[in-house]
Amino acid sequence: MNTILHVCTGTAIPARQTTPRTLHSLWMLPASITSRTRISPTMKVLIAEDTPMLQEMVSEYMEDWGYEYDIASDGREAVTLATARTGRYDLCLMDIDMPVMNGYEATKVIRRNARYFPIMAVSGNENITEVWRSAGMDDYLEKPYSVNALYEKINELTVKVEKIYFEENNLCLKKEMPMDQNELRELIELKNKGLTKLKLVGLDHTFVVHKNIQNKISYDLIGEGKELSEFIDRSENEPGRCHLYKTNLHVTKDLFVPDELNEAVRNEDEIVVKFEKPVDKKNPD
Repeated sequence: MNTILHVCTGTAIPARQTTPRTLHSLWMLPASITSRTRISPTMKVLIAEDTPMLQEMVSEYMEDWGYEYDIASDGREAVTLATARTGRYDLCLMDIDMPVMNGYEATKVIRRNARYFPIMAVSGNENITEVWRSAGMDDYLEKPYSVNALYEKINELTVKVEKIYFEENNLCLKKEMPMDQNELRELIELKNKGLTKLKLVGLDHTFVVHKNIQNKISYDLIGEGKELSEFIDRSENEPGRCHLYKTNLHVTKDLFVPDELNEAVRNEDEIVVKFEKPVDKKNPD
């Protein structure tokens, strides 16, 4: 079977040119922000905000970063968008004090009726710290915030599981939304360690791997045309050396004894640092 790699990440949207802002300096977009690596070229954000000036400001940020976005002017509109387009959004920026339905109530309804996605409370009220958590939100950003703070929060909350699967004889790489708040927190902790979770469709198992392993796998199986790719499963319970076979995504694992793990991890870290991007075609001979 001829297997090719299909990178399921969408088409990159070029950042448009930034223009000087006339808003308060705390809200201004620094020139350096557009040179950062985007979180995802297909990032989709739901903005629940009732103040027109802030709607316009955040919309400009989204366009500068190449993100798609929808705007809701009150909590009820946010609920309508989130439930009608369940699975669309990577994140919601949820203002708290909105007309018709506030951010707390909107979040509760969304949690009952839509597929899980991260929701971040946004408010100038300093006394909401514990309330947003009990409503089902994942984090909180206090107004007024700097654009850097917003960008970093989005970057933190939109971490995803790496997923590999076959589709019409194509080997697909995809980033998958966490199942719930617990998995999101787990992914954030792993990201802070330079790690992520890897799922292979068809296997009832998830691996903890270096953040570049998905790219290394694409390089091995597609770029080099190898029949298998090797990686270290760094799960605390059963760490081991894994061999992933291209033909059926079957994995074998040799468990480590304690003395072997640290050296294996060091060696892999030195190798995978160069794999920053996935490979979607065979390397020229």
